[in-house]
Amino acid sequence: MSAVSPEFSIGQSVLHIELGEGVVTGIAADGYITVFFGATIGMRRVQSQFLRTAQSVENEIVAHILPGTPEALQRLWLICEATQLPFLETAAALTAAKVDLLPHQVVLTHRIAEASPRRFLIADEVGLGKTIETALVLRELASRGQLQRTLMIVPAGLVENWRHELNDVFHLDFEVFGADGDVTDRKTNAFAKHDRMIASIDTLKRPARIERILASPRYDLVVFDEAHHLTATRTGRKVNKTENFKLAEAIRDHTRDLLLLSATPHQGDHFRFWMLVRLLDPTLFHDEQDMQQNRHRLNAVVIRRTKADACTSSGAPLFARRQVITDGFTMSQDEQQFYEALRAYIADGYNLAESQGNAGRALGFVMAVFQKLAASSFAAVRLTLERRLLMLTIHESIICERSMDVDGRDRALRDARIMLSAMHGLNNSYMDQVKIDSLIADARLQVLNRLKKRVEYDRNDDVESEAQTSGEEDIASTLVTIALPEEQRRIRDVLAHFPPDVETKAKKLLTALYAIWQAQPNEKIVIFTTYLGSVEVYRNAIDGAFPKAGVEILKGGDHGAKTAAEKRFRNPHGPRVMICTAAGREGINLQFAKVLFNADLPWNPMDLEQRIGRIHRYGQKYTAQIYNLVAEDTIEGQIFLLLEQKVRDIAKTLGKVDAEGHIAEDLRAQILGQLSERISYEHLYQDGLRDPTLQRTRQELDIALQNARDARHVVLELFQDLDSFRLEDYEEVDDHGHSMRRLIDFITLAAQMQNNEFRYIDADHYLYHVSGNDVYFTTNRELAVGNDNLELIGLEHPFIANLLTLFSQQGPIGRALAVLSPNPEIPTGVLSAWHVRIQGHGGNRFEQVLWLGVSHDGARSKHIEALASHVPELRPATATLDSTERTKLLNEKIPTILQRALAHRGLLSNEATYGTKLIGWIEVVAR
Repeated sequence: MSAVSPEFSIGQSVLHIELGEGVVTGIAADGYITVFFGATIGMRRVQSQFLRTAQSVENEIVAHILPGTPEALQRLWLICEATQLPFLETAAALTAAKVDLLPHQVVLTHRIAEASPRRFLIADEVGLGKTIETALVLRELASRGQLQRTLMIVPAGLVENWRHELNDVFHLDFEVFGADGDVTDRKTNAFAKHDRMIASIDTLKRPARIERILASPRYDLVVFDEAHHLTATRTGRKVNKTENFKLAEAIRDHTRDLLLLSATPHQGDHFRFWMLVRLLDPTLFHDEQDMQQNRHRLNAVVIRRTKADACTSSGAPLFARRQVITDGFTMSQDEQQFYEALRAYIADGYNLAESQGNAGRALGFVMAVFQKLAASSFAAVRLTLERRLLMLTIHESIICERSMDVDGRDRALRDARIMLSAMHGLNNSYMDQVKIDSLIADARLQVLNRLKKRVEYDRNDDVESEAQTSGEEDIASTLVTIALPEEQRRIRDVLAHFPPDVETKAKKLLTALYAIWQAQPNEKIVIFTTYLGSVEVYRNAIDGAFPKAGVEILKGGDHGAKTAAEKRFRNPHGPRVMICTAAGREGINLQFAKVLFNADLPWNPMDLEQRIGRIHRYGQKYTAQIYNLVAEDTIEGQIFLLLEQKVRDIAKTLGKVDAEGHIAEDLRAQILGQLSERISYEHLYQDGLRDPTLQRTRQELDIALQNARDARHVVLELFQDLDSFRLEDYEEVDDHGHSMRRLIDFITLAAQMQNNEFRYIDADHYLYHVSGNDVYFTTNRELAVGNDNLELIGLEHPFIANLLTLFSQQGPIGRALAVLSPNPEIPTGVLSAWHVRIQGHGGNRFEQVLWLGVSHDGARSKHIEALASHVPELRPATATLDSTERTKLLNEKIPTILQRALAHRGLLSNEATYGTKLIGWIEVVAR
């Protein structure tokens, strides 16, 4: 066992051959020395033989004291500002992300960033921006150097949305974990190698993955989105924990900070909610009864704001009003006949699927798609029925071929050719027959590929949503491994009833558009419909009736494609109509339009709320007008109207209906949010189709809604003592633009030092002339959000981040200057700037720039410290301290004063360790 080298002492700067520079914080008799290697690596115990004394940065800096010329002082000021700006308490407000920063979001970010420990349930209502709030917290902690390792655990359907927000909007450089993501753990432990990852909860909850996570270094922050899916319930004395809950339970002690996000965290079950709270703080309540009796303690871990609380910085309401109008209509006689034939076909499919158990899941899935398609448009269901008929016929030809039935194969292929001729308007010409051959080859390939490909037919009732509809039309067409008896004949019988005229729903839509445009010719209209087949129906109808209106289609693609479609639609001279599929429910902002038509209705009404949220959001200046087109004589229409009436009855009972008969938005969100956890809309609509009397459906809805109402009451009672948002909270943390002015001053001078130019144009615009190019910036978020050619000033913008890095990493020469005291009251002494890194209990880290003024005799001087805000204005001098005085101040006097200053500010607990780095040294010469 090696002896401790006498050359090391606590507080000494050392170098490790692998870990780099650090500061000695402890010396043990066994030859090991505890060293703090900075925020990234933290504390490590290392053998003394691998350490050597470092020539401290401080000694290198003070070894070269130069006269404080104007240029030298400006450069030193830039060095200190570049280090300090990211550590400001308002750093999140300096983000370059093109998002509106709302007061409640700024307050939440500040509260979480300043907390210790940072373990919270963020339970803001839908629409208040939990994703943005989380990104702001991440950006704030990253700016402060407190966020090295982070894991975002989200529902599978939201992975891409989180990736876009964190990377494309906030520039946080996250990777996606999973088979289709950026990284996997097939060969190595990805959780150990990659510090910032987004992963779906389903990919992580396997025991082997949990083991890999726990074998990786501890996380700084773990976030669970839709945290109400972390479920633990009690039956008698037995506690049943879902795999989701077990994952959270395993990870909670493997992270410094933990955030749970959910708009509906309490499902009316106090035990279940108490178990969720225990993930954050297991000591807060003894049991659920203690939680009810001392509910005020929830303020320690739960943050919840409602839309009624939220407001703008001026105190104005955040959201305009909205009107939701359901426009019911009845089908034509031809449409009713087609619908009944289709209903019987689908009902028989459901019954067969149910009788076959697991083997029937594929057929049940196909029938559910057809039921949804029928509610969207008859043209969409016809298109998919025709494709399924073709694929069933192609599948028949493959089966005959494999069984050497040549006649059967040829007969099936002949039928397929006839179908393709009718579907594509082809004839017997040579070129058309070649095209048919190509189409048959493509169809055969699709069927063969589908036979090899496994499809997930089961839906997780917790997360069933409109977002899952992508590609369903194609799957329903090609999923031919199981079918109804004589299904090809049955499909032909259904198609024989297809109505020849323009659909009644399309006519209703055109009539409404005519009335709107008669009053407001330039009104922008948003139309939502779920399926691509329906998109073509409505586009063709609108193009035919209003050829000059213009129709923009948003049907998927990456965020860039969405943004491009949104930009074209936003243009005052662009198209007046945007038709959106489910892809438009997230990631686009259409508050410049105020009229929205739901040409079809998703089964889960919370999806309807997300659609409405595209126009009814912050920035909407007018009452949002939403029109639901509902066929009253369909099963789907009846169930929707039944649900609406029952919610309205609850609203009337609770006095939550306004003078115009509209249900209060908060009640609707609360009831539907609770209802989504208690009912499977998939099963509800399927059962309704098989029972046209809807007797069972009414009973199921009554029970579920009563439970949802009871749960809402329980939640309101438990949460009534939670602190609500107050504008005064925002005013306390709002610096009224001071930080932004500091950042602009830094950019202006830093650009000048690099022979570039950053200058003010007007109240909203700045010009950055860099490398021969002109780039326009603004501090006005509203302007930046709507203009791709206007950059937003912020810490992480690449141009600005480069300047911050350039000056914060300057070498030691030029960091030590001598200046003349500006007045006789200020004695000879030193103004020094220190980058302080503190590591406290539980891995909490804190970074700050601290200015200290010390007179030549080693006493702290407030007069000297006051010069910190006037560094560029000081005048040069020749240093008068001798090397002995300087060394004594640097190595003996200032460290003691620095430690005392940190303790006085409450930054040093008994368990805290810290490291310091000198970033600037100004010797003040008395007059």
